[in-house]
Amino acid sequence: MSNDAAKTLRALHVPQSPLILANVWDVASLQAILALNHDAADQPVKAVATASWAIAAAAGVRDEHLTWELNRDAIARIAPLCRDAGLPLSADLQDGYGYRIDEVVRAAVEAGVVGANIEDSIPQAGFAKGIAGSLYPLDEQVRRLRGAVSAADAAGCRDFVLNARCDVFCLDDTDDDGSRLAEAIARGKAFLEAGAATVFYWGGPRRRMSKTHVQRLVRELDDRVAVQLAAYPGEPTVAELAELGVARISVGPALYRIATEAVQKAARSIYCRGKLPAQ
Repeated sequence: MSNDAAKTLRALHVPQSPLILANVWDVASLQAILALNHDAADQPVKAVATASWAIAAAAGVRDEHLTWELNRDAIARIAPLCRDAGLPLSADLQDGYGYRIDEVVRAAVEAGVVGANIEDSIPQAGFAKGIAGSLYPLDEQVRRLRGAVSAADAAGCRDFVLNARCDVFCLDDTDDDGSRLAEAIARGKAFLEAGAATVFYWGGPRRRMSKTHVQRLVRELDDRVAVQLAAYPGEPTVAELAELGVARISVGPALYRIATEAVQKAARSIYCRGKLPAQ
């Protein structure tokens, strides 16, 4: 059953007609997303993905302090509902929790996960230490990703959809764009060779990904590129990103932030002796 769902998830990654993922963090957010399939004839929700940052925030901790146990518990509540809805689930497994990566992937598959984001940055290191200090060495990350794919296979999910995240563009260093791009391409190609279905690039919380970079990455990686939809003014829309040839678009913790801001806005209104917004 899990491998059939993995095949479905893999087939949804189509360049220029990308898989669109509105990342969730708990049962309530999942149900809000699933309701879109009840309200629309075209069934827009094709798969589900979690966002570790949002799971961490909902648990009251920072993303880099999210333990596997906390993440696993959130996934365990989400996975059965995805299965009941007939939708494949991809989980944000951060960096695979260091040396535990094989164990974590096996447990995730056993819980109902058929794909995962695994990043090449070290959560506790932050983005200020450059390639040598903030990212796993390339050869080590390749070994880790191969181990993750093998662990999923051993758990019964041969077609596990690994979305390998490359955080080169997030680093707070002085490397020029050309150096960053060259490193991103080298890592991306190595991650695909290691068994990744796609490579996920983003610019972190403060830096944008240029259209030029996305186009180059798509060309160099044979269209097997995933990106994050950004909320900055002037950023590409989903339709524009699709035209660039990406195969997957996600939103990370954006919906969590939007939801909590809506709560704060409504609460401010009633504390100021106003009224609740129309529902």
